[in-house]
Amino acid sequence: MKKLDYMPEFAFIAFALDISCLWRCRLGAALLLILLSSFLNCQAALCAEQKLSLTPPGLKLKELPPEPAQSHELNRVLDLGPLKQISRLPLASTRPIKLEASFSEPLGLEEALRYALNYSLPIRIARESWNYQRWQFYGELADFLPSYSTNWNLTNSWIHPSGNSSNARVYNNRLSYPVFVGGNVVYTALAQYYRERGWKQSLYSSINDALLDIYRNYTNLRLNNILLQIRAKSLQVSESQLKINNALYSSGSGTQFAIMQSRTQLAADEQALLQQQVISRQAALLLAYSLNAPLAVNLVPREEALSEDRILSEKTPVEEFLQLSLNNRPELRQYELFLVAAQRNVQVAASPLYPSVGFFNSATHASTTIYQSSARKELALIKSVTAAAAARNAASASSSSGASADLSSASNASAGVFGGLTNTFQSGFSFNWSLPNLGLGNVCNIMSARALSRQAMLQANQQLLLVDQQVRTAYLNAAAARAQIDATAYGVASAKEALRLALLRLQTGVGSNLELIQAQRDYITALSNQAQAIANSNIAQAQLLHDCGIISIKTLCRGYRSGETFRDPFDKQR
Repeated sequence: MKKLDYMPEFAFIAFALDISCLWRCRLGAALLLILLSSFLNCQAALCAEQKLSLTPPGLKLKELPPEPAQSHELNRVLDLGPLKQISRLPLASTRPIKLEASFSEPLGLEEALRYALNYSLPIRIARESWNYQRWQFYGELADFLPSYSTNWNLTNSWIHPSGNSSNARVYNNRLSYPVFVGGNVVYTALAQYYRERGWKQSLYSSINDALLDIYRNYTNLRLNNILLQIRAKSLQVSESQLKINNALYSSGSGTQFAIMQSRTQLAADEQALLQQQVISRQAALLLAYSLNAPLAVNLVPREEALSEDRILSEKTPVEEFLQLSLNNRPELRQYELFLVAAQRNVQVAASPLYPSVGFFNSATHASTTIYQSSARKELALIKSVTAAAAARNAASASSSSGASADLSSASNASAGVFGGLTNTFQSGFSFNWSLPNLGLGNVCNIMSARALSRQAMLQANQQLLLVDQQVRTAYLNAAAARAQIDATAYGVASAKEALRLALLRLQTGVGSNLELIQAQRDYITALSNQAQAIANSNIAQAQLLHDCGIISIKTLCRGYRSGETFRDPFDKQR
């Protein structure tokens, strides 16, 4: 055996001699050494082959321990092992939750998602924003209808120098229809139409965000409830260990230090249980807040076990997810529609540069009364008293009165006042073209609208890149989270075996109490890591669904399969 171990060193020495002989240029000695080095190299190769098996004949080595189960179907379900609870931890045993919460209410995932669609505040706020834009669009459509106006005027007039007064009552109806106003009505309605559709896509985006938020909070609640069960069972194990150490000390085979260690571990487990109770209640509060549910209710998930949900298939390529995001992501549709709306606003800004043409019809009813004013009556009385020719004949008085009547009628006509009732009907065509400030302000408005249009185009391109980056990142995170479950399964199997051996060594008197306590801590840590890995995998799959735009109650509860057709995003309750 020693000879075999030294053969590689002989080969190295022969090679060095070979080089030195060639350097000295002694041909005969060099050839001899070359042959010797070749022989030693062959012997070294044979030794290397024989070195693979150094076991003496007849001695059989012990086989390596078997690898832990690497089937993902087994690792996807969290197995609590010796810390598994027989029944769910009651609310009465959780002091912080009992003091703050009124009662517990079991809740399933599908129930939570359906409740969120009806009562979630972000969804309701987004729906009202869409309703506002929708009614704005209906208001723009009303501009295509003719305009109707009616008015009634009462006018009193005094006519000089006749001294007459008139009382005119005029009632007017007018119906006008703008035929062309530079395209303002058409393009404003189109811009609002695309804006309304964009806000509808924003509603879809809010629904997607709300569903993802509810799923994340529900998964976090499931995780914390499982950790609460682990902590409760760990406390029971620590209490049992303390009782055993007390019994051993009473019988004379235990030590006081072992009891102190058990008491320390029990106190640590009590504090860890208390903290986990608070964390579980906070997770329930967060879910209730997202659901817009009463916060006094302690929500408890119906699922007692924690397992990885089969939402997506790991065999689906990333190209399919990218195509799904291009077809179904509402943010892409939203920014595309906002771009079209911004382009229509450029045409709206240019509409004042064009003339406006329209038709109108009107009907007017006027009633005018002419009478003598009080000032004229006083003047006539004074003239009749102070007149010098009181004895004028009736003919001259009659001619004088006729002249006065003629004068009065002429004064009324020149003032545009005619007594009596009149009905007037008008129908006409109007053409108007005005350029305030020579249209320079309108040109500046056009340029600013074009700048906003280019900005909307850049935002759409930016959103496209963002969606691509989000899908690829979510795909990598989902793959890494799935592999993390199998990685943590090694730690659980190792920690479980260490706990078993520590308990066995303590029972046989070989091990120590400290070794058992450390093994228990390691096992709890390994279980917590696997539970966190399973929860992270579920959330990563839901995030990938969200980034592809195919998140819904159906896909979250029953999963999405490659090639499946996704319906309208508004069909969230299917």
